[in-house]
Amino acid sequence: MNGGDRMAKEALDKVREAEKKALEITAEAGQKARDIRRDAEVLAEKKFREIMTMGQKESDALKAKAVKEGETLAEPILADGKNQAKKLETLEVKDLGNAVNIIIERIVKADGNR
Repeated sequence: MNGGDRMAKEALDKVREAEKKALEITAEAGQKARDIRRDAEVLAEKKFREIMTMGQKESDALKAKAVKEGETLAEPILADGKNQAKKLETLEVKDLGNAVNIIIERIVKADGNR
């Protein structure tokens, strides 16, 4: 082997070594990219669950607040209804007769007293 062949062989060996190193770097970069993607997907799933949990808590709090406000608004209406029901329960038959007469008078007046 003469000097020129040896230099060509050394150059060829260096090219092969560079190609091997490039393949290793490419494989390593591909693995890192897969790892980064996997980690990003795990993090995204975790964040999604946190957001959904937080949204559910806020929704539950708003529902509870609406129910409480509704109960607060309904309380005096229910109390008034109970009071009126008690009054109706204490009416005597003569009071009902008077009420019936008043209603009949209004109907007769509205109908034109035919």
